[in-house]
Amino acid sequence: MADNRKIRELALQVLFLWDAHCLKDDDAAKQVTHDGCDDPITRQRAFDLASAAWEHRELADQRVEKLAPHWPPRRQPSVDRNLFRMAVYELTHTPTPPKVVIDEAIELAKSFSTEQSPSFINAILDAVHKEQITNNK
Repeated sequence: MADNRKIRELALQVLFLWDAHCLKDDDAAKQVTHDGCDDPITRQRAFDLASAAWEHRELADQRVEKLAPHWPPRRQPSVDRNLFRMAVYELTHTPTPPKVVIDEAIELAKSFSTEQSPSFINAILDAVHKEQITNNK
């Protein structure tokens, strides 16, 4: 059975790689997921999540910049920028409960980013979620 936290962790690593190279390199992504996990289902789901978040990254970046104009994506740590991309994609395009998406992003920030990142990520994703609720009414 696929581990959703592991899926997000691997997807974040793939997004980080693509962001660092400014290029969606499927072969490099498959190597990252292969090195990070033995389960083929988890690897594929991580790759799929990263691919979808990458395809929607401009929209995610715009939403985050609108909510935090003093900390646009280009000024954010790369981990945070890619956490936002993944979480905003999940919040806006998947049936995953928003609380789960936000909590998972916060936990990943605690593990992989700066000391200030979890609270920043929480605030921005909460605002994205509230905006999404308003837009769906």
